[in-house]
Amino acid sequence: MSDRFFMGYKVNTGIKHFLPNTVLFTKDDEKITVAMAQDAIDYILGVLAHKNPLIDRYKKAKAVFSAIKLILENKQPAKVTKEDAKIAVDVLEEILNMTAKSEAEKEHNARCASLCKLLVNGFGGVMV
Repeated sequence: MSDRFFMGYKVNTGIKHFLPNTVLFTKDDEKITVAMAQDAIDYILGVLAHKNPLIDRYKKAKAVFSAIKLILENKQPAKVTKEDAKIAVDVLEEILNMTAKSEAEKEHNARCASLCKLLVNGFGGVMV
């Protein structure tokens, strides 16, 4: 089986059970673990909670990120579509750019967005 890469990160496709220190992605000396991914997802869900929950795009984004969170907790989420996953990434970038108040916050938001994009694309086959 060939290695899978996204955004320069190698995707660890051999995971059977998620633990906090399980490495999801690697790039050079950088490792992204389940705990790091869970923190980013929780942050994104917190940002989405402050937006109008009646807007369909926000509901879809919340469903996608909630599904990823369940996967990382070794639970079986409801299936989401590839289109919903794309909408989730678009909404994520839109919201994070609107909510940033400082350069440091913009950098933190960009990091969380990149991590969530990795999760959506790296583990999207599990969700759809």
